[in-house]
Amino acid sequence: MTRHDELLAEAVLREVRGLTTRQAVLRLFELGLVSRRGCEQRAIRDEIGRLEKEGMSRCEAFEVTAGKFCCSYEKVRNAFYNTYKH
Repeated sequence: MTRHDELLAEAVLREVRGLTTRQAVLRLFELGLVSRRGCEQRAIRDEIGRLEKEGMSRCEAFEVTAGKFCCSYEKVRNAFYNTYKH
């Protein structure tokens, strides 16, 4: 981690000091300091991984995940296979 990263981290920590973890995450979303797209992509990938470990095929996992996240199969597929620049 660079000194610049440390300074930025301190600024963010001041914004969430005293909050619960959940409150802190919601506050960071509210301030636009955390990428919702990145978090959604990670959550989708994690859910597909979990379903595959349970024995579900990837295509079926995509369908189930799309239902869970109230989005299209295509969005889930893109989130799983594509890496976005933030």
